[in-house]
Amino acid sequence: MVGDGATWRLRRGMEVFTPEPQYSPMPTVVAFETEGGAVLAADRLVVSNDTVSSKRAERLATFGDCGGAAVDDPGEFRRELDGKRREYETDHGGNPGIEPFTQLASEVAGAVGTDAAVLARDDDGHARARAVYADGSVIDDSPVALGTGAELAFGRLEAGVPEGLDEASTFARELIEGVGERDTRTGDEADVWTVADA
Repeated sequence: MVGDGATWRLRRGMEVFTPEPQYSPMPTVVAFETEGGAVLAADRLVVSNDTVSSKRAERLATFGDCGGAAVDDPGEFRRELDGKRREYETDHGGNPGIEPFTQLASEVAGAVGTDAAVLARDDDGHARARAVYADGSVIDDSPVALGTGAELAFGRLEAGVPEGLDEASTFARELIEGVGERDTRTGDEADVWTVADA
């Protein structure tokens, strides 16, 4: 079990422990690909100095066919990411695909000092999931699990996810809620967002 003031990043069995400040809110964010699309889910709880300060944080930052969810400071992450996305849209005539969107999100994550999961479509129209970190690193393997509940969430994700997008969305919500029952820094309510393959 992860102690206070820490986060886990997991990738296919590899665990990377990253110390975090005590005041940092530590929700659980998951993202994964499935048949027909990709799913992003995050809980709403905010914990500051071991005290629940909100149960209604909106972590999902969605912009049509691309979006993300930040572990820390979701409002700032949303504003900064939307600004960069709008610049991209002006320059390129549309929303970014997964590679440029991941780059934009990585820049924002570094500036804000947070980890995040993002979704967007690749050049072939397939919805993809990525993780970006405050230190500039990127994980391009699905599934992704971030925050204090990541260890619990990753175990369930690695066991397999439903193929259908509707079923996968329900699975993601139930996954976050289940993690919330065992991890005091993960809320028991989740927001879920999906991107279907084009």
